Amino acid sequence: MIVRPAIILIPLIATAVISADVGGFAATLLAICAIVGFAVVAAGWTVNGKATPIPAVRPSSADWKSRHE
Repeated sequence: MIVRPAIILIPLIATAVISADVGGFAATLLAICAIVGFAVVAAGWTVNGKATPIPAVRPSSADWKSRHE
């Protein structure tokens, strides 16, 4: 009995394509989770470490004196 190669190859190719697609999707989700997790940890570290951002605009010396008098 001779088995045609197409009967064997078509399911194998379909399985490989589907598994590659699922693997790529899983890798993308993992990368997104890693980035979001890093951002959450970094935000928590700055809050717990009481790191304060540098002010964007410095008050003028006249304004500074009037506030503290």
